[in-house]
Amino acid sequence: MLDVADPARADDLSLPEWSAAEMLDAQLADEQMLRAIVCRLGAHRWQWTVSSLDRDRGELISVGIERTAAAARHTATVEITKCLESGFS
Repeated sequence: MLDVADPARADDLSLPEWSAAEMLDAQLADEQMLRAIVCRLGAHRWQWTVSSLDRDRGELISVGIERTAAAARHTATVEITKCLESGFS
């Protein structure tokens, strides 16, 4: 874990300390995309986020926590679907 009280320790982080994450990109027009990320926070805690990316800028659309990885993937997929549907309506 990153020690917020001692940020200098960040230089000592090794690759195994990074948690695994899953990412899903939904390509839109003009180099824009929606990106969902699911990562484990701890026992029965999986965070999902949905962001919009436009070249070198990004914006967080929604974020939440679920009890399982499958539930987090499902919720992130539903959120991306809502974004795509509202964009075409």
